[in-house]
Amino acid sequence: MKILLISPKSTIGGLESLRSGNQILQGLLYVAAAARDAGHKVTVIIADKDNIDKYIRRYQPELLALSCVTSTYPIVRDLLIQVKKDHPQLKTIIGGHHATFMYKEVYEDTGVDYICRGEGEEVFPQLLAELEKGNEYPEIMGMVFYKDGRFWNDEKIVIMQDIEHLPKITRDLTAPEFSFSPKIVSSRGCPFFCSFCSISAFYSGAYRKRSVETVVSEIKEYIEWGYQDFWFHDDNLTVDAAWMNHFCDVVEREGLNFTYSCMSRVDTICRNPEMFSRMVKTGCRLVSIGIESGIPEVLERMHKKIDVQQIKKAIRIMNKVGVTHNWYMILGSGDEYDTKEYLEQNIRFFCSLPLGYILISILTPFPGTELFNKLKAENRIRHYNWEEYDILHCVYQPLGISHTEIEKLLPKAYVRVYLSKGWRLIPLLIDSMRNSTITPAKLAIAIKTLFITRFFNKDFTKMLKKPD
Repeated sequence: MKILLISPKSTIGGLESLRSGNQILQGLLYVAAAARDAGHKVTVIIADKDNIDKYIRRYQPELLALSCVTSTYPIVRDLLIQVKKDHPQLKTIIGGHHATFMYKEVYEDTGVDYICRGEGEEVFPQLLAELEKGNEYPEIMGMVFYKDGRFWNDEKIVIMQDIEHLPKITRDLTAPEFSFSPKIVSSRGCPFFCSFCSISAFYSGAYRKRSVETVVSEIKEYIEWGYQDFWFHDDNLTVDAAWMNHFCDVVEREGLNFTYSCMSRVDTICRNPEMFSRMVKTGCRLVSIGIESGIPEVLERMHKKIDVQQIKKAIRIMNKVGVTHNWYMILGSGDEYDTKEYLEQNIRFFCSLPLGYILISILTPFPGTELFNKLKAENRIRHYNWEEYDILHCVYQPLGISHTEIEKLLPKAYVRVYLSKGWRLIPLLIDSMRNSTITPAKLAIAIKTLFITRFFNKDFTKMLKKPD
């Protein structure tokens, strides 16, 4: 079959605003590779409703496959509605976290033919095989469709038991005008259950690793493509310290020369300071860590399983090992601690620490999360305008402060936190530009956004929106 796979063309802000261009979703590339390995002709593109017709005319697909995150769902929704109107014979399927948790609403919005609940590398080729046989309504768990007044195959979210042999991503998967920077996947899932994170809900706490040898082999292949710097797409690269140390062993033994960035946790850093020193020696240049809050009660409600003393220790370790570090901060908690006093306490906490970069967001109840279910049950989700689920808007009703006050606090928090660094900001920027963890262009965007927002009273969220 001829299949056109679409990563949505995004104009949202949030953390995406600091990335150049639009990114092809990594999961979509794996699904495309799985379909290719099953003998199908696949093409991956970036598109929206305004340019999808030209790709349909060019490639004449028999099936259109899409993926999205919550904030880009409106782009995909509008695209699907248009395709259903202009090309009613064309089969369509959507996957991703948002579609997995909101599959009934997605069907009602778009009339999409199939919704993949979970990972698609195994069930998507199964669907294609059945379609080739003429079976449009196969019994494949996780491959949801609507028929005879009800949904079928929707009983559970499907995930792969073994990710060791993921299909190989190659550059010929995309249309000629598109490209992608390869990301490394050494694991999927997360064994932790933070209340605001959809990862644990999607994977039900399952955590699966690939072997060091397989991952290193993949890195070596990408180096042959001409890449030297990689982002580990893992939700938490350092969960398994034994795996991480073995990875460092192999990289050192083979004399590989590349750099990489990853996600980690405060408690992991505290337990394994020597491991992070080894990671730096083997090319790690950036570690991103979620603190979220310096208020013990909020950390407990979020199920972070860390405390303030661990946070301070982890910061000292990161500064000592000499790696650039990003720290995530959240404004809001979704409970009685949503007051001006506690928000101020959290800002002061972040101002008091010798942190690296701080990325501040507004608490966002993504579908599938414990937080979403709680706020929905309390009738405190303000709306389902999904484009505003971008971590820049407050889409729920706080208990002790208005949602607009939290939104106005976001740019002010950025200014206060970064100005609190004083002279320490200068060597941080110099080191970051030296090891390319931040570019002059990204720095200029950040400074311009905060300056115009602060002194010209411009809308912070509109400043971060990507151009069409």
